[in-house]
Amino acid sequence: MIAIGFWMGFNRVSSPDNHIQEEGSHFLFPFILSLFLAFWIGFRPVSYVFGDTANYALEYSLKEVQDVTMNWHSEWIWQWLMTGCKAAGLPVQVFFAIIGFGYVMSACWAVKRLTPADPMLGTIFLLASLMYFPFATNGLRNGLACHIVLLAYSFLLDSKWVPGAAFCLLALGIHRSTLLPIAGILTGIFLLRNVRYAIAFWILSIFISLVAGGPVSNFFASLGFDDRMTQYTQTLDDFSAFSHAGFRWDFLLYSSFPVILAWYICVQKGISDNWYNALVVAYCFCNAFWIMVIRSAFSNRFAYLSWFIYPIVVAYPLICLPVWEDQDRKTGWILLGYCVFTAFMWFVVW
Repeated sequence: MIAIGFWMGFNRVSSPDNHIQEEGSHFLFPFILSLFLAFWIGFRPVSYVFGDTANYALEYSLKEVQDVTMNWHSEWIWQWLMTGCKAAGLPVQVFFAIIGFGYVMSACWAVKRLTPADPMLGTIFLLASLMYFPFATNGLRNGLACHIVLLAYSFLLDSKWVPGAAFCLLALGIHRSTLLPIAGILTGIFLLRNVRYAIAFWILSIFISLVAGGPVSNFFASLGFDDRMTQYTQTLDDFSAFSHAGFRWDFLLYSSFPVILAWYICVQKGISDNWYNALVVAYCFCNAFWIMVIRSAFSNRFAYLSWFIYPIVVAYPLICLPVWEDQDRKTGWILLGYCVFTAFMWFVVW
């Protein structure tokens, strides 16, 4: 995968304007690759090796039709999906395959819409992101909802409000935590166009976390927008209970790259693009929230509310904006570093 992406970075054809260019000519391969991944992820063994896969399988085996009510506070769309599959007599592997298909193909569709000049390269950035596989198998409900939000982004940025709103509501019915990234993109589209302020807010969140991380976590827990918030924002005294507790400087370093890239493109180079500006604002908004609760148990679940935007906010300017004269070569090096860091985090840090 790394070799394919590196080759693609050096051999693609650049185009300066995403909004007027014709659709890229090599979407068939990423579509077939995504389809293969959907079934490969979906038909994985039911095992705790894949995190919460076994817990979801247990919940599926116990699910009954009468347990489901149409209540926004119970994320009823997810409940109806699970119950409908159970009532149809589908085995749990088929249920996982349906979820995997939704997770992979919604992102594939979003990449096609957001980076039509080179969806193959956009797909490589997506697949090589740090949390792509974990949230396909461990936090699969959160992952499915976030990729539907990514698809909603592609419609909202294109001023197609009806399908954009429909996908947002669908995501909220699967996982209410997606309210945060939805609020982020709406802020970027309607309220905050200047990337400088978004970057400044992101930097400020680091100081807030260092100085008052505990009180801030408790404050967010008191808001109660998600019934898991109180549990997840309890800091752990024994960090061995969950490796993601404590202030994760490595994750902060990983999260900083899209911000640094945005500063270079928008501030240093003075390049302006409405789609990119809105994506940067959404990313900074969501990632700043995670930074302020970074010491919490299970903070990786909050990190994913920004990290699912990560590959797009990096790939979009490299594919769609004229940043450098030798952009193909620099994109190749960036993609290589991106893949190497992901591999380092997977095989060395974790």
